[in-house]
Amino acid sequence: MNTVHVRIGDHRTKYHTDADCPSLNGKQDTYMGQDSMSEDQAKEQGLTACQRCKR
Repeated sequence: MNTVHVRIGDHRTKYHTDADCPSLNGKQDTYMGQDSMSEDQAKEQGLTACQRCKR
């Protein structure tokens, strides 16, 4: 089971493998933190993999 990171809030469409990804931590005006979950859970929520994250 791979753990991924997601933004907390309304504007999330991607999951991130890199907790330091600029797309995860950027846009400070809408950033409400981040949460971790399994990659399968993220996909079940309709999220797709971030293309900017380092794999």
